[in-house]
Amino acid sequence: MYNKKTGLHFYKKEEKRGSRRKCIMKPKKKKFETPHTLVIIVCLIILAAVATYFVPSGEFTRYEDPVSGRTVVEAGSYTSEGTNPVSPLRIPAVMYQGILEAVDVIAFLMIIGGAFELVNVSGAILALCRTAGRKLKGKEIFVVPMFLTLFAIFGTTMGMSNEVAIFVPIGITMALTLGLDKVTGMAMVAVGAATGFTAGLMNPFTVGVAQDIAGVPLFSGMGFRAILLVAMLVIDTIYIIAYERRIKKHPEKSILAGLPDEKEFIADEGADEKITGRQTAVLIVLFGTLAILIYGLLIYQWYFEEMAALFLTMGIICGFISGLSPSKIATTFTAGAKGLAGSALTVGFARGIIIILEDAMIIDTISNAVAVAVNSLPASVQSIGFFLAQTATSFVITSGSGMAAVTIPLMSPVADLIGLSRQSLVLAYQMGDGFSNLLLPTTSSLLGTLAVSKVPYGRWVKFMFPLFLIWTVLGCIMMALAVAIGY
Repeated sequence: MYNKKTGLHFYKKEEKRGSRRKCIMKPKKKKFETPHTLVIIVCLIILAAVATYFVPSGEFTRYEDPVSGRTVVEAGSYTSEGTNPVSPLRIPAVMYQGILEAVDVIAFLMIIGGAFELVNVSGAILALCRTAGRKLKGKEIFVVPMFLTLFAIFGTTMGMSNEVAIFVPIGITMALTLGLDKVTGMAMVAVGAATGFTAGLMNPFTVGVAQDIAGVPLFSGMGFRAILLVAMLVIDTIYIIAYERRIKKHPEKSILAGLPDEKEFIADEGADEKITGRQTAVLIVLFGTLAILIYGLLIYQWYFEEMAALFLTMGIICGFISGLSPSKIATTFTAGAKGLAGSALTVGFARGIIIILEDAMIIDTISNAVAVAVNSLPASVQSIGFFLAQTATSFVITSGSGMAAVTIPLMSPVADLIGLSRQSLVLAYQMGDGFSNLLLPTTSSLLGTLAVSKVPYGRWVKFMFPLFLIWTVLGCIMMALAVAIGY
């Protein structure tokens, strides 16, 4: 029952007393709503600004390694300089600055949004997923590990991270076609890539950089990391399938329950089941583009500029194949880019958190505090402490290679003192960095993926946090095992 005067909802509760019934009006409890992602980001910016009044600023001495040419931190060189607070009045300016510094990611997202809108207009992806869905109907249990393994291979070989946003629409469309929810589709792609990225059999951006700085042979110790990869894939598969089966029985338990469906991801049941000639041509262009992308990433180390140019070209070609006029192509592209405008702001605002920490010079302070804490732990648990310390550090240093440049030189002397091998130190680093990539709101790759998927950050955290905890337990086990076998 709704009371117009108070704006409150009520329900009737009847109490029986003898032969009389008494009707009592009680206010209905309002269900907690997860705040908008922008609200969460702004709160974190404010929290970072407040922290600058209490956390002392400081920095390490850095130098260029003559062998690798990389900038590294000199262990034991930390000096404190008192606090360097950031005025609350600067917060709006920091948000704007964050947008400017994240403009490469933002522009990439906008182009991806426009390009895939042109692909979606053709109906090619939906038609393909509809066809594949018919053949895989009743075999959904094989789809999850298939997608996870495929993208784990991409993640572990070429360090797929920001590129995940490109593939997520395919995973979501496939999931929805099979009667699964959007989160399952996103997870099949994003979790798979993150798993491969973390295990890093041949990931040049994390393991490659960290081993180089630590003085360990490039990509050595691959066998133990392969065990980590397999263990994570098994855990991922069980976790996602368990979630999928739970929501099939109880749809109301879906992470996205109560949110409107995104029609562009949903196959039209009344549509023609045959893939048309134009759709076939669009699919050829799409998968040809993805093949070129993988080649460019592996051979030429492409980044945002090259990827954006490739997908812009793909979108225009697909538009003409679909029979659209130049003006219609422009209109469709604009509509797709516009759909990601809000998410693009989120990426920019999130960068503002790091800007405040950098301006206040407290990132090195936090890193030094973590190193000191690890060094004070009992020898029996220091290896696990290294891993947990790397995980904590990833909350303020979101760049994998940047974190390696700071933490590996800092932790190496401590590791040497307690008898922890450099290889195990790199393992602690890669797990600490990788596990958090699908959880932190400051990770541009995650925000980009959520933007394309149109999944609210708060809802995704509800799905991802239990898996993150399981991964963390696995990380502790792997570190203990590494020490036990002398890895």
